[in-house]
Amino acid sequence: MQLSARKLERLIVIAISLGFILWSAAFIWRLSFTVDGKRYFSLFDDAMISMRYAWNFSHGLGLVWNAGEYVQGYTNLLMTLFMSIGTLLFDKSAAVLFVQIFGVVFMLISGFLSMNIADLIVEETSLQTKSIIRVLALLCTLLYYPLIYWSLMGMETGLLTVLLLSGVLFALKYGESMDKKYLYFSATFLVLAYLTRNDSIIYSFLIALYIFWETLNKKAGRKSIYHLIGAMALFLLVIIGQSLFQYLYYGEFLPNTYTLKLVGMPFGYRILNGRNFVNLFLQESGIVLTVSTLGFFFGLRKKGLLLYSIVLSSIAYQIYVGGDPWNYWRMMSPTIPLLFVLFLCTTSAILNASTSIQTFKNYLISRQKSSTIPFVNNLLVILIFLIGIYSINARFLPEMDMKDKPYQTDANKSNVYVALAINQITTKDASLGVFWAGALPYYSDRKAIDFLGKSDKYIASLSPDLSGSVGWNGIGSVPGHNKYDLNYSIKMLKPTYVEGVKWGLQDLTEWAKSNYVPVHYKGVDLLLLKDSPDVLWEKVK
Repeated sequence: MQLSARKLERLIVIAISLGFILWSAAFIWRLSFTVDGKRYFSLFDDAMISMRYAWNFSHGLGLVWNAGEYVQGYTNLLMTLFMSIGTLLFDKSAAVLFVQIFGVVFMLISGFLSMNIADLIVEETSLQTKSIIRVLALLCTLLYYPLIYWSLMGMETGLLTVLLLSGVLFALKYGESMDKKYLYFSATFLVLAYLTRNDSIIYSFLIALYIFWETLNKKAGRKSIYHLIGAMALFLLVIIGQSLFQYLYYGEFLPNTYTLKLVGMPFGYRILNGRNFVNLFLQESGIVLTVSTLGFFFGLRKKGLLLYSIVLSSIAYQIYVGGDPWNYWRMMSPTIPLLFVLFLCTTSAILNASTSIQTFKNYLISRQKSSTIPFVNNLLVILIFLIGIYSINARFLPEMDMKDKPYQTDANKSNVYVALAINQITTKDASLGVFWAGALPYYSDRKAIDFLGKSDKYIASLSPDLSGSVGWNGIGSVPGHNKYDLNYSIKMLKPTYVEGVKWGLQDLTEWAKSNYVPVHYKGVDLLLLKDSPDVLWEKVK
């Protein structure tokens, strides 16, 4: 009977995995398009910024956005280095597809890790119920659209999720067995998570607290304390090492994006922005969060507290940084599989402890239908799972069932078209002035000027625009988009091509009429510097 249940679980898991792979293939193909007989793939624009760093790195130009300019405009070192494998092996379009395929792999691994974490959390002896919760944990991860979106669109979110869940899983295993190998596994994955995104140190701190508590609680010997210190020393070494690398290579201890997004923003204003931004997330995940919170009243205290604290810390951090330009929950997504595990385990615990459910069970027993009890419990768990997964995904359903195109698909496509046009009508010495700093510079291979300062130290050091002119999604001043100086970026630097001449409170439309020429080339509208020697004007005419 036990073997049969496990075999059935494996078959279901295989079927779910294959279904997800097929859906992902359709999703990725839908994002691609053909130009002059060649198929092009494109990631989310911020991921394409990392791809440009990766391309330059793998082709001997250094870990830079523009050759010879040492500015750290990325915050995802490990993901950028991983991308450089694809850019080394393939051409630009195939390298993008390489990253997207691994996004699918990261999602599947995250699903399997969620299954194993659920196995350690659920307080249930029934093998059938355990199998159902494991399968639902896999499903929850593979059905959470924001996590899918960011992973398949090339952001570091998928990789970070794998590393975070691995760190949690081995920390839980260490807490149960006190086996030092699990301690070092957990530390290694958390170190890699830190290199993927430095702000994951928040999660590492919470996991370290859990490990420390378990070590003391179980009165482990002196050797265990030494191993704990060794694991912490490993983490500290990596932090110091990366900071030194950043200072020696870029001249700054912190990424340029830190200066861009946080420096100059009033703390109270930033917190207000962040709070307004997460309101929609709290509404969408309200059912899942509420049920998960009830777990503390039904025995899921120690392990559940670890999972719950990680989820809450991701929400708190999102508030602290003042929100995000896109309400697809990029910061919170890596922690949501843990929330789902807690949600499922709490649901099971509530059903086992509920008086009304117990009364119904007693009724079934009195009618000699005790075999129906597990079926009823499992059916209710599945029903509540469906309610939870629907509520948290409702806004994204048109994209999930492919009625709507994925977010920013048209913009990505347009940027690639512009890049290809620029390649044909400008020389290698041409320069680009861009708001979208990803796909267009990556595919055009020209020097680029970032109007919004991700890879420009001068723009990053400016005071943010708090007027409300650069605000959306409940945010009065969007981080990473609220610092700009078009007089410097356009009038002074005079890029050969400009993507636009208006942003926030600045409008150079009248000035541009005398200095830039609107051109229509192969269905693409371009604004080119008047009389520039870097434009092949004979092709344009």
